[in-house]
Order: sequence, then C-alpha cells, then structure tokens
Amino acid sequence: MPIAEATLKEFSELNDSQREAVSHTDGPLLVIAGPGSGKTLVLVVRALNILLQGLAQPNEILLCTFTEKAAFEMRDRLSLAAKKLAYPGDLSELIIGTIHGICNDFLLRYRHRTPLGNSYDVLDELTQLLFIFEHFDEIVGAEENGKYLDRWSTRWTAIEGARDYFNKITEELIDPNVLANHQNYSSVSLAGLIRHTRPSCLRKTA
Repeated sequence: MPIAEATLKEFSELNDSQREAVSHTDGPLLVIAGPGSGKTLVLVVRALNILLQGLAQPNEILLCTFTEKAAFEMRDRLSLAAKKLAYPGDLSELIIGTIHGICNDFLLRYRHRTPLGNSYDVLDELTQLLFIFEHFDEIVGAEENGKYLDRWSTRWTAIEGARDYFNKITEELIDPNVLANHQNYSSVSLAGLIRHTRPSCLRKTA
C-alpha cells in the first residue's frame, strides 16, 4: 500500500528505509534501528498513514514505548503531525503507553470478565513488597538457623527475594501447582512460598 500523498508532502525528509517502513501496512514488520535514527518518527507517520488511508480507526491502533516519558512524547508528536496532515479523526481513542501500563489498564478494565471478579487490585512494585511484609509469616514463615527459607538472613532481603521470585515464575508462565508439588526442594528452594500463596501481582480486596 503506498503512502498517502499528504504524508509524503509533509514528511519529505523521510529516507528510503523510513518510507519503506511507513508504507508497510499489511502484516507484521520488524524494524531494527539505533538511537536517534528516527524510530519514533516512523511510528508516528506510519500510524497516521494507516489512519489517513482508512485502513484502521484510532481505537484499533495501539502504540507501545518503554517509558512513560517516551509515551507522552509520542502522543504529542502524533497530535502535532495529525494537525499538519489535517486528520479529522479523534486521536483520543488511540492507545499509547508503556506495555506494562497498557496491560495494567486492560487488567483493571476487564477483570470482571475473569475468574478473579472485581475484588482484586494489581499491585505495583512498592505495594507488592508491602503485601509480602503484611503477610510475612504466612508467605515466608519463621526464621530457621539464622535464615529465612534457607536463603536470606534478614526479613527485608527475604521480602525482596520473594517478590523477585514471584515475578520470575510469573514471567516464565510456570504453573504454580506444579512448582508447589515439586519433589526436588533444593532446586526450587522457595516452593514453600507457593504452598501459601500464588505468584501473582494481584491482591484480593474484598
């Protein structure tokens, strides 16, 4: 699919590789580029090129970045570029943010459609630590031979270690039931944690 004429006119500074990326509208596309090479510009112009040609509506486009700062910058640049191109659509329906922020919004918005129901909150990094602190005896247990779970010498390092462990097994999609029943306790030294709770960033609120 070619690039819209208005897009070519307003962004004539695009080089051949950038134009190739902007014009690709059918199927996935992987772009590998270093810092300062114009990746954000290409994302902005590509999104507008798709919108101008009527290939998608704003609520059908999602743009992800690594940081909140970059997400705000992309939103501003998209808005300015849309004005230059006289795009008439409502860009407020377009989703822009970090992948964690976007996923968090989806979890909160659609949690009533999951087995969890409405009585759960997503915990950020700080509240994860506070949650484990509040339920320390239930999750980690008592100190034995100067160590918690045979690994950590202080309560706080045990709390941080448990949080990191939960995050890791969640990221790797490990079944908590399989882990809880793992026979080789030395290789899964925190299996005891799973017997008391589940590796999740969700907290029951009611």
